[in-house]
Amino acid sequence: MPGQNFDSKRRITVRNLRIREDIAKYLRNLDPNSAYYDPKTRAMRENPYANTGKNPDEVGYAGDNFVRYTGDTISMAQTQLFAWEAYDKGSEVHLQADPTKLELLYKSFKVKKEDFKAQQKESILEKYGGQEHLDAPPAELLLAQTEDYVEYSRHGTVIKGQEKAIACSKYEEDVKINNHTCIWGSYWKEGKWGYKCCHSFVKFSYCTGEAGKEIANGEASIMEEQPEEEEHMTKPKTLMEIHQEKQKEKKKKKHKKSSNSDSEGEEKKKQEKLKKALNAEEARLLHIKEIMQLDERKRPYNSQHEIREPTEEEMEAYRMKRQRPDDPMASFLGQ
Repeated sequence: MPGQNFDSKRRITVRNLRIREDIAKYLRNLDPNSAYYDPKTRAMRENPYANTGKNPDEVGYAGDNFVRYTGDTISMAQTQLFAWEAYDKGSEVHLQADPTKLELLYKSFKVKKEDFKAQQKESILEKYGGQEHLDAPPAELLLAQTEDYVEYSRHGTVIKGQEKAIACSKYEEDVKINNHTCIWGSYWKEGKWGYKCCHSFVKFSYCTGEAGKEIANGEASIMEEQPEEEEHMTKPKTLMEIHQEKQKEKKKKKHKKSSNSDSEGEEKKKQEKLKKALNAEEARLLHIKEIMQLDERKRPYNSQHEIREPTEEEMEAYRMKRQRPDDPMASFLGQ
């Protein structure tokens, strides 16, 4: 084998080193991100010039894997795969034992496979059709590439040749009616489409030309000069709308009267409750004074009276009648 030498004295195979004239693999590309060099096996499997943009066919060394995947290596691997598949199906063939038999068998297999694909394709086309789609022109012609020569200037105008025709739709285009020089939709303003030649927003109207433009511009300027009050003027109200507004006003008046009467009644009730609470508070204070004057042994037991939560009026009466000895104005409260 190349790169190896047989020693007759020791009866072992010795791997020779590289020839001095050959460049070392690890010196092919000094970039640390290039192909990995295995120092133990002296192997560099990937291409060291992969990141340089050079073609593998142009460099002197493209890695150890380049030799494995070029030449007859691929065809030999396909033949070996076919031999394994044929052996599994009952054919006794071997790449090393019967190479000629395997080669002939593999060639006949490829011919039969191509004939079977052609017959299958013909049967599908006969049954379903579609031969016209398979006979389509190449992709270059499908992209509208022709041999017509057209030369353009730097500004995009045609200098030599015929300019490419613009594709038209199935609908009628550039149809101008009623003396219009532009089509409908050529003018747009404030969310409306119209004719550019006369600034008219009415479709199928007769063209008025420059006079129509002046009128439209004059109306726009007048509308801009009007005050905001005139802009927000509404249409005259109908009888139904007037009747509904009157009904709403009546309801509002009734609601105000009812709310006022309710509030006055509530205030009267509150005042009456407050008077009752004040009278009850005065009676309670008098009762307490009488109890304080009696002897302690003759005082009644408090648990005999009913215990309940005081109302708001009773609390207000208590605050009004409460004595504050620390208050400098307390002497005037009793007057």
